[in-house]
Amino acid sequence: VTLTGRYDGSSNFAAGNKWAFFPAGAFKRTISNEPWMKEAKLNGLSNLAFRLSAGLSGNDAISSYVSQPAIQTTSGNWLFGDITQLVAYPQRLGDPTLTWEKTFSVNAGIDVSLLKDRVTMALDAYASSTKDLLLQVRNAHHTGFTTRYANIGSTKGWGVEFSIESRNIVKKNFSWRTSFTTSHASSLVTDIGNDYEYIATYSKGSQMVFGYMKGYPVNALWGYQFCGVWQSDEQIEQNKLTKTYVSQSETKGWSKYADVNHDGILDKNDMVFLGSSDPVLYGGLQNTFNIYNLELGIFFTYSLGGKIYNISEFNLGTGVTSSNKYKYMVEGAWHEERNPRGNLPAAKATDTYASSRFVHDSSFLRLK
Repeated sequence: VTLTGRYDGSSNFAAGNKWAFFPAGAFKRTISNEPWMKEAKLNGLSNLAFRLSAGLSGNDAISSYVSQPAIQTTSGNWLFGDITQLVAYPQRLGDPTLTWEKTFSVNAGIDVSLLKDRVTMALDAYASSTKDLLLQVRNAHHTGFTTRYANIGSTKGWGVEFSIESRNIVKKNFSWRTSFTTSHASSLVTDIGNDYEYIATYSKGSQMVFGYMKGYPVNALWGYQFCGVWQSDEQIEQNKLTKTYVSQSETKGWSKYADVNHDGILDKNDMVFLGSSDPVLYGGLQNTFNIYNLELGIFFTYSLGGKIYNISEFNLGTGVTSSNKYKYMVEGAWHEERNPRGNLPAAKATDTYASSRFVHDSSFLRLK
C-alpha cells in the first residue's frame, strides 16, 4: 500500500488560490506469493499481481500572471501640444478566482510473468474526470476585451493499455528481447457551462477549428463540409431553389459547402464535427539485440485512426494569391477553359475556410 500527499503552489494564480492538495493511493497484491499458488508456479506462472490506484492531480498550464490585470504603456500614439505623452492603458482583464485545473483518475491493472520471467505482460484500464478547466472564453465586448481566462467545464476520459515483453534469446554474447505495446484512449466533453455553446481552443478568424463542445471528444476537429466548387451557372441557379449548398460567393470556381440548416447563409450553424485527433489504437514494437556488448534497437511506432488538419493548406491549398501552392492546386483547380470540371478552387477564389478538404487520416507506421 502506498499513500501520497502533495501540496503544490503555483505563482500563475492569484493570492488565495495558489495552493492545492493532491492526494493519491495505490494498492498491489502479489497473488503468486500465496501458498496455494505453488502448483501454478510449477506450471510456468512466475508472477501474478493485481494493482489498483487512484489520485488527484493538478494542471497550472497558463501563462504567468494572467490571473491578474495588466497595464501596457505607449509613447507613440498620444500627442498633446508639441509633446508625445507616455500613456498607460489596460491590456488584460484579471480573474483573482482562477485556480488549479484538477483531474481525478483511477487505474486498475494486472501483471503476469511466465516461464521464469521470460515473458511478462501487463494490462491496465483507467478512467479520469477533469473539472475547473483552464480555458480562454469569450467575453462581453463592452468591457474592451474579447476574451478572458476562466475555470469552466469538465471532461472525462477512459482507456486501456496492454504490453508484453519477451526475452527470446539469452546467451553470453548474444541476446534478443522484444516488447509490444498497444493502447486505446477516448475522451468526452461533459460540460462547458450554461453561457457557451462551444469554447474554441484554436480559431481561424472567427471560425472554430479546434474546440470544446458538450457531447463531443476533447480533441475534436470542426469545420465546413466541403462539396466541391461551382462549375457552371446552371449549378448556381439550381441551388437557389434547393438550398443544398452555401458559399462565400456564388461564382464559378468558388468553394461550396453543405448548407446544414438550408438557410442560404454560410455561418457557424453550418459547422460540423470532422473527427477527433485521438487515434483508435497506438503503440510500438521494440526489438533489441545485444551482440558482444554492441546494442542495436529496431523500434516501430504506429497510430491507427484519428484525424489531423493540415493548417498550411489554408493558404497553399486555396485560391488566395499571397502564397505558393501545392502541386495538386495546379492540376485540379477549376478554370473555365483549361479545367471546367476541376473540383478545387480557382486562382481567383479567395475563401480560406477550415473544411473537410483539409482534414486527413493521421495513421502512420514509423521505423527508428
